[in-house]
Amino acid sequence: MTLPESDIADVGRGPAVLFSHGTLLDRTMFAPQTAVLAERYRTLAYTSRAGTSRYGTERSLDDLVDDCLAVADGARIERFVLVGMSVGGFMAVELALRYPQRVAGLVLMSTQAAAYTAEEHETFGALLEPLDRDGPIPEHVVEAFVPVIFGKQAPDELVERWTTRWRQRPARSLYGEYRSWIDKPDRLPDLERLTVPTLVVHGEGDDGIAIRHAHDMHARLPRSTFVPIADSGHLVTEEQPEAVTRAIANWLGEIHE
Repeated sequence: MTLPESDIADVGRGPAVLFSHGTLLDRTMFAPQTAVLAERYRTLAYTSRAGTSRYGTERSLDDLVDDCLAVADGARIERFVLVGMSVGGFMAVELALRYPQRVAGLVLMSTQAAAYTAEEHETFGALLEPLDRDGPIPEHVVEAFVPVIFGKQAPDELVERWTTRWRQRPARSLYGEYRSWIDKPDRLPDLERLTVPTLVVHGEGDDGIAIRHAHDMHARLPRSTFVPIADSGHLVTEEQPEAVTRAIANWLGEIHE
């Protein structure tokens, strides 16, 4: 599988909205949302370095923050709303804490502010530490991530589309993603410092990151709106695209009034 040097979709005009995806995904997970939002906003959805020729080089969330700012700077965007899903949400919190002047608002989707537990370190480590090697992602890893990414109601064609891509990806690309987030700090105590408007979106059937994490963030964020998404797992943007698009569009409309 030949990976591009970069992969950015810059569509629409208006206030800027950047989209950062989760592990094993790419910018296309936001296609249902950007197709609608581009009518009123400048939308920039980008694929992280794990899906480019730079795969396997990320080692912390700091690397992902730098990459996000590089996308914004390359587009000459000084201030933006940042939509982060899963690890994209981990990165979004870090960026907002470090560069508050750059962030007009946050959408924290299918994500958490808490650090990973010792048990989670052990579970993910056993599965993903062996992937720092050549070759594709092994089949047992693909199968292990299906219930993490997809809810029980996810259409078969959605699961098949993504797992086909996973089987074509280098194992080291997933290893790099894993290394970027496994040692994330506990940011729950720091959320009170995020004073920008924030939308928290989470699937009620998310088995990748439990919805209690969304409740925990919402309780600590000073200007937070929480929208739970029924009948969805981790990949809310594609499992329930209309509900997610509506939630983001309504919230953006409110903060840009």
